[in-house]
Amino acid sequence: MSTRREVIFALGTLALCASAPTLAQQDKQQDKRVRRIAWLSGPAGRNNPEWSAAFRTGMAELKWVEGRDYVIDIRYAADSERGLADVADELVASRPDLLFVVGDGSARMLMQRTPSIPIVFALSVDPVGNGLVASLQRPGGNATGMTNLLRELGPKRLQLLKEAFPRAVHVGVLYVPKDAVSTGQAKDVEAAAKPLGMRVTLLGLQQAADIGPAFDRGAALGVQAYLPVSSGLLIAQRQALVDNVYRSKAPAIYVAAPMADAGGLMSYGPNIPDNFRRAAGFVDKILKGAKPGDLPTQQPLEFEMVINMKTAKAMGFTIPRSVLVRADRVIE
Repeated sequence: MSTRREVIFALGTLALCASAPTLAQQDKQQDKRVRRIAWLSGPAGRNNPEWSAAFRTGMAELKWVEGRDYVIDIRYAADSERGLADVADELVASRPDLLFVVGDGSARMLMQRTPSIPIVFALSVDPVGNGLVASLQRPGGNATGMTNLLRELGPKRLQLLKEAFPRAVHVGVLYVPKDAVSTGQAKDVEAAAKPLGMRVTLLGLQQAADIGPAFDRGAALGVQAYLPVSSGLLIAQRQALVDNVYRSKAPAIYVAAPMADAGGLMSYGPNIPDNFRRAAGFVDKILKGAKPGDLPTQQPLEFEMVINMKTAKAMGFTIPRSVLVRADRVIE
């Protein structure tokens, strides 16, 4: 009798096991759920739709299908600390699977609000100096992503400006004093000026309405060329920036190709959309179980120098051939 009961129990157990999913099947089923990515950006992101397009391209290359495998909740905050803070609060409260940000300020705000939700940044100027990661190789916390080397490239832009316009020795550096990242870039350029036999005047901006008056100050001080550094404000107001440089009749070099595409004379910097495309690689790994603190931050692989010859001709400038031949792209 006991043997019969044992047989019946064994058959029942087998039937139960057959109907229940294995651990591997459970993991697979869990992997099929739609992941939620919350994206925080200031106005610069709204004005550069190619950034989110490049990220989506990167995700597609890694076989993630938007709508089926993941969804993105993109929020554009006002260009102010309060505006970013309000949106950061909303996104963290929504408990997404991952937080995606453009730069240092937004990443810091999110890290202050959550030590657990993974954060991926696409354009950090100085992730170690700004406290986003413990080191580039071992971030250690809940954030990792891409750097853009803008601080390192500032002195290089100043050198290119000198080579193209050797008589322009007094340079106006436009920056945002309330933005620590922008201030750091401006100081690096200022430090690089003396060895090149150049002089720098820092022209601070607080808001979009300050752009025109900053060029008035530059003209009054005898500025002969301009070098705007990277900041959310200046990127978001790139057309106003380029138009004011044009009216000043002075040469300028910018941080990225979109400035040259908007009519700026010269630009040198990383291929920014490529940073967003490659940032998808971090998202892929994290959503598959990797910890952000174990994923080394990465530097840009592609840099481009763009010269807008249409603008050069309109402003009456001649670009030396020694500079022109080094351009990756020339706008005619």
